[in-house]
Amino acid sequence: MNRQTRWKQRPDDATWGDFGPDDQLGRLNLLTPEKVLEGVAEVKSGRTFCLSLPLDLPGGTVMNPRRPPPRIQATRRGDYPNMTYPLSRDNARLTDVICDDMVTLALQYSTQWDSLAHMGQWFDVAGNGVPEMVFYNGYRAGVDIVGEQDYRPGAGCQHGSHLGATALGIEHMAQHGIQGRAVMVDIKKHFGIERLAFGYEHLLHILRADNIIVRPGDMVCFRTGMDEAIIAMAGRPTAITSAGISPVWTAATDGCAVGLWTTVSWR
Repeated sequence: MNRQTRWKQRPDDATWGDFGPDDQLGRLNLLTPEKVLEGVAEVKSGRTFCLSLPLDLPGGTVMNPRRPPPRIQATRRGDYPNMTYPLSRDNARLTDVICDDMVTLALQYSTQWDSLAHMGQWFDVAGNGVPEMVFYNGYRAGVDIVGEQDYRPGAGCQHGSHLGATALGIEHMAQHGIQGRAVMVDIKKHFGIERLAFGYEHLLHILRADNIIVRPGDMVCFRTGMDEAIIAMAGRPTAITSAGISPVWTAATDGCAVGLWTTVSWR
């Protein structure tokens, strides 16, 4: 399905169609080889670090009752767990010991795995006065992003199985790669961790104070301090507000919300 049949009008300021009628990357298209070289040019030392939280944090379900902690278990070898399994049980001449396990993971539990299929909206893409549930570039709920229940008006049926994102999946982001030049907006340094409705003027204050220059295609990371609060709770979280972290930022579970900039705005 091309753009002409998927949508006739797009939301204000959207990039639908800007990168092609069937694009599934959005502004990740701005991460060109030239942009990667800009990022490489910023390297001053060879240190590496991980931005992800451990998969078992925050712990429990206090932060979100719909997202259970990951469950790790061994695969099975017949009736036996396939963990530290000595193959000599099957053949006395074999010396290998096998460890093979699996994880059932809610993809929003720890550091979140979000693609363009994560959030959609009701919008009148056909221009006929009837809003539909759509995602980036007009991809549709119940057609391109499919769950076991079809919530579209009048559908009245269950799909019967969870297909997930047949378009806009995170595999497109992985295949493209997310490397380039990045800058950090350090909200915690400038405004602490008290509850704050962070707005455009706050952002400008940090950009000016820290002499941050944002170029087209830059990745912009917002440091909120939430990751530090989660790690400090050591897998035994209380309500996140008791840690002094604003609920405004609880969507960014890894403490680092990321946007991709064009010129002066990011969406």
